[in-house]
Amino acid sequence: MLGGINNALFFQGLAGYFVVALILIPILKWAFPTNKAIKAEKAQIRQMRKEIRRIKRK
Repeated sequence: MLGGINNALFFQGLAGYFVVALILIPILKWAFPTNKAIKAEKAQIRQMRKEIRRIKRK
């Protein structure tokens, strides 16, 4: 190589970042849900509480 870089090793290291990203992104999305998921869950809880209050009034 006469002091040049090892292209195969460079591309292998670069591919490692993509593999790690493919593994970490789904884990991070699972660990930190989006606001839409949180809002939908809160709305469902409010709806269930409303139904419970309605049943208790009877």
